[in-house]
Amino acid sequence: MEKTWKNLGKAPVVAAVFQLRFDMGQTKLDSFLRFDNIIKRDLPNRTNNIEANINIPNNTGIPLGRSPINGAFSEASLKSYLYYTKDQKIKLNISNGEITYTSELPYEGWDSFKGSVLKYINMFSPILEKLIIKRTSIRFINQFTLQSFDDPSEYFNTLITSTSDDHHLPYPLLKYGFRLNMDISEGIMANVNQNADKFLDRYIYIFDLDVLDHNNLIFDIDSVSYVLENLRKIKNNIFFSNITDKTIQLCS
Repeated sequence: MEKTWKNLGKAPVVAAVFQLRFDMGQTKLDSFLRFDNIIKRDLPNRTNNIEANINIPNNTGIPLGRSPINGAFSEASLKSYLYYTKDQKIKLNISNGEITYTSELPYEGWDSFKGSVLKYINMFSPILEKLIIKRTSIRFINQFTLQSFDDPSEYFNTLITSTSDDHHLPYPLLKYGFRLNMDISEGIMANVNQNADKFLDRYIYIFDLDVLDHNNLIFDIDSVSYVLENLRKIKNNIFFSNITDKTIQLCS
């Protein structure tokens, strides 16, 4: 029987990220420009990330401030294309061996996020079907606003605990955080970062969950979709196992 999860009316997701890593082989980065006009229908802005090394002879003095340098030469290479919306809430970064889709819009649910991801991945199929996928991952950054954090166990099940009989700190807490690395199954792992920061009269709690599948994959859109669904199951199992009913109520 398929496991179901609670539907959160106010999803705490502030950023949802998908990343695909692959072996470029003989494929050139500028091959992706064949889709430039199509991408710009939704992501109208594009910047090119160029990396340059400047070689300067030993006897060349470099004055402070802005000035031309005689006798120097540079070696520049294109590293990535970044497409984004005007408000920069949605970004698509294409680099050598990596595609990253990021949405910081209000989260509308898994189907919407997955649909956006597969739209671009399917668009790039003519290129990706010739390559070996090395890693597929999703990352969800969740943010909770808490009025108090005197007892973290009220909100979360994964905690750092004290062996002392007196569990109360003698001074007000300003920051709190820890990292977990989980071995899920062969080739699949999860990284979880949890941090709390106090801002005036409240705490901002970040639950950052990254699930990665390092298994090689011969590209196929259905295979990518299957991997995404598996990563989602792992992500939800970790997320809902970690939060308490009180935290769920904050998101209702």
